[in-house]
Amino acid sequence: MSVCKTIIALMLTIAFATQALADDLDQQRAAHQHALAQAVRAAAEHVLPSVVMIEIIGTSQGSQGEVEQDAPTSGVIVAVEPENASGNNENESRKAYVIAASLVVAKPAASILVVMGDGTRNSAKVVAKDDHRDLVLLEFKTDQAISAVSLTSDARRQVGQTTIAIGRYGSNAAPIVSTGILSGEGRLDGIALQTDARVSASHYGAPLIDLYGNVLGILIPAVAEGGAETSTDWYDSGVAFAIPADVIAKKLDRLKAGKDIKKGLLGIVGKSKDLNDANTEIAAVRSRSPAEEAGIKAGDQVLAVDGVPVKRHQEIRQVLGSFDAGEVVNVKIERDGTPLDIDVTLAETIPPLQPQRIGLVVSDENEQAVVSEIIPESPASESLKTGDVVLKINETEVDGADALRRQLIAAQPDKELLISYRRGEEEQQAKITPETIAGKFTNQVPKSWRRDKAEPWTTTEIKLPESPNIAFYVAPNAKDNVASDEAWQDLGLLVLLLGPGEGTPESTAEKWKKAAEECGVVVCVIAPEDATKWQPKELEVTANFAAAIIKKANINATAVAVASAGSIDDADATAADTMALAAAISQSKTFFGVAVSPDAKPPAVRLRENEPAASLQLMIPVESATDLPDWSKAIEAAGYPVIVGGKLDQNGLLNWVRLLQAI
Repeated sequence: MSVCKTIIALMLTIAFATQALADDLDQQRAAHQHALAQAVRAAAEHVLPSVVMIEIIGTSQGSQGEVEQDAPTSGVIVAVEPENASGNNENESRKAYVIAASLVVAKPAASILVVMGDGTRNSAKVVAKDDHRDLVLLEFKTDQAISAVSLTSDARRQVGQTTIAIGRYGSNAAPIVSTGILSGEGRLDGIALQTDARVSASHYGAPLIDLYGNVLGILIPAVAEGGAETSTDWYDSGVAFAIPADVIAKKLDRLKAGKDIKKGLLGIVGKSKDLNDANTEIAAVRSRSPAEEAGIKAGDQVLAVDGVPVKRHQEIRQVLGSFDAGEVVNVKIERDGTPLDIDVTLAETIPPLQPQRIGLVVSDENEQAVVSEIIPESPASESLKTGDVVLKINETEVDGADALRRQLIAAQPDKELLISYRRGEEEQQAKITPETIAGKFTNQVPKSWRRDKAEPWTTTEIKLPESPNIAFYVAPNAKDNVASDEAWQDLGLLVLLLGPGEGTPESTAEKWKKAAEECGVVVCVIAPEDATKWQPKELEVTANFAAAIIKKANINATAVAVASAGSIDDADATAADTMALAAAISQSKTFFGVAVSPDAKPPAVRLRENEPAASLQLMIPVESATDLPDWSKAIEAAGYPVIVGGKLDQNGLLNWVRLLQAI
């Protein structure tokens, strides 16, 4: 009995001790939360006098998105100067400079107002824009006693530290505060900090500070490449970006002088398909680029940029990301075993790509580019044959299809190329002038691709665990899709988006089956999740369906396109056309072609310059270039080839899809 009492007493002692420990932890947690709340309040109060609200009055165009309707945004006073040179009179007017997000100048406006914490409104003007970092500098005059934040504090940034986003919103410009941590640096190709603080659209232009009130950066509307339709789609997502305060401080005098800032461009094309491959060899140098003018050549290996050693092309992009147009950067290269230091003055613009090709379909065999098909009546058709191994373009070695594609896409129009190739055991050379991909579509495919008596394909439903979208695809039977059947090598893939209420994926796939069989192009038909509209969140869904199909069929990864039914001649434009354009531009690593109606409404998507690594083509079914829609001019100016399709039918569209793999 005494043993039982002892055990019971011990258990009670443990229980009381455990409860006491839990109570102590709760007290510590409560004390920590109280201390953190006090620190956040103190830090916010330190910068709040300099935080303002920005109102836009009388924009010339209607709102296109939720974020624009949620305006105003925020800003922060970064400098205050007397209006005249003497600065002796305390009551005289002062010039105040405000850094804000580029959203405030996205559209022409009748006026821009800076709203102080006490509700005072001041008319502001745009001094200069930093297009590289999505910032704008505003100026307004006031006789109030106002203060500016410091952008040059001694605060040390450390991933994991607490961050505070503080802006203003509402009729009384009330403070809005969100806390989180600093989750990364060097984001967006080296220009931005990342925080997990949940920011609203009103936080754009607001300061991101630490617990001591030091400004770490200024929040901007941005998403990672290919992450969303517009730069504001990630607001309130737990992923937000800010331009470092010390970087803004270095640019401030230039902005105050009224000089706009642009991103600095170098003009090199990486040889590796993946920017994160351990390879910094240059496959091509853009024509009339700073790299070309400085003497950088294809075949050079980049060793360091601005003194920073690099092993991947992504690291090159990261370092270059902090440089602006007009700035000089040192690039250390290795050429034929000899290291060279080259100073390059970065440019604001480079003549847009005019992607070229000579008409080859190439397969990779033991890091060699082997010609598997030649497009009829193409520049290469009179010189090269199937089975030839392409060795060099001019003096640059070719070690696979991707390297060859990059060199041709970046080639200078109408300039003859010296092609070195091996035929059997003999090395030969041919002079070939490439052709520009843009222009009239010539529906010429290799004879071996034509399957007039193709075996019937099957229509199958495909589901993604993360997506409720209904989709069906037509593809060869498993017994037809075998390595021994050359006709089924390098198939194409068309992701066809249905407009709201435009039939069902299954019935539409059946209508495309015959053409798919004849042309060797798998067709995947997807309906919108919501029967009344396509949504921005479905941009990635289209790419995910494409990736799932590629795993099931023998598809060439560069012969992948997204389209709407409006891409066929005389078909009406729908919301699917806009969605197809947005998906192709935002998911450029998946889609190499997009086909839409000439009446398509262009999406509100940021159009990045076309890159040789993922050269997107736009197909429009019109008779001549004069019939192209006005919005296509912006796409062409960004270096994307625009194809005039003529009276395009299903077979013509699918032939174009398969020809996307031609180099």
